[in-house]
Amino acid sequence: MKKTSFILVLCALLMICGCSSGPQKGEETPEPETKVVRLALNPSGHILNSIAEDQGYLRDEGITVEYVHATTDGEVFEGIRNGTIDVASNSGTNLPLQEIASGLDLTIFGGYLITGCMPVLSRVETEWHGIEDLIGKTMACEPNLYAITGPLLDMGYDPIKQIQWYETDSQEERIEAVKNGDADFALVGTSLNYAVLTDPEIKVLTYAADILPGYSCCRVEALSSWVNENPNTVKALLRAWIRAMAYYDTHHDEAIALLQKQTGMTEEFIRSYFDNPRFALNIDPMKQAVERAWDYMERLGLLGADSAGMSIDDHINVNLYKEALDECQEKYGNENPKFYEKLQSTFARNDD
Repeated sequence: MKKTSFILVLCALLMICGCSSGPQKGEETPEPETKVVRLALNPSGHILNSIAEDQGYLRDEGITVEYVHATTDGEVFEGIRNGTIDVASNSGTNLPLQEIASGLDLTIFGGYLITGCMPVLSRVETEWHGIEDLIGKTMACEPNLYAITGPLLDMGYDPIKQIQWYETDSQEERIEAVKNGDADFALVGTSLNYAVLTDPEIKVLTYAADILPGYSCCRVEALSSWVNENPNTVKALLRAWIRAMAYYDTHHDEAIALLQKQTGMTEEFIRSYFDNPRFALNIDPMKQAVERAWDYMERLGLLGADSAGMSIDDHINVNLYKEALDECQEKYGNENPKFYEKLQSTFARNDD
């Protein structure tokens, strides 16, 4: 009997070990394939990477992030194409989807913002009843901003045809278009909040996040080949950013100070959007929100003929994020249990 019991226990232990996946507690994490990650950085900065650097999370993971400064999104995707940029994180969702539709083989493997605080603005005397007020008027932005055009499509409108789209070379010019009467309304990015809120000639009517909650703002993407060749590097980067988000969760003011250091922006400028509850940082890939964005853009005719038959799911990897989250929770979860439970819940709701 004793010999039989010993054998049963031994078999059970072997089964447990054999069914496990990923590094076990106490085991070393696999080495990153690439030690240096070249990250596109726009003028508004990357608060999570700034925290990860300051707190030593990147060092803990054995990687270094090198910034490749890019003023425009066009420069970002050109850098990805020519191999000078590995990862992009601040170019929205609409632009990566259009790049994918046009043949650039990208994989979305994480996120930066679920929603930003992108204001819809007008002159101060303008009345506002809802987004249907845009119909028949002139809107300064591009129709690929599906957080506006998608809900109008759902309401039965054809926003491409029923709105006159006033396109400009810069977002600052959108504000000027409203002020000088060339456009009735405009939508601008999160970093323009300070300019909008401090200008007495214009007012904020609503925000994109109020029109389409959880619309999926900035995704994290790289060439599919780079992701496939560097899974351990990807997870190392995600783990560092997840820990940075946990720090941000309890150190809001310290995070603002770090972003000031990274970008040179004033505290008032940063707080104009950082203190807005619509500014929602999250590393989750938000697969369902990306699928919804792709569907809107396809129905609006914004993806082009080359996207016919293409599945966006082939360009979303949620597994690397989930593994990184599980590993972080096991190793650091006791530091902020509710934070990690929230991230797991977000994943369960959004990444099936």
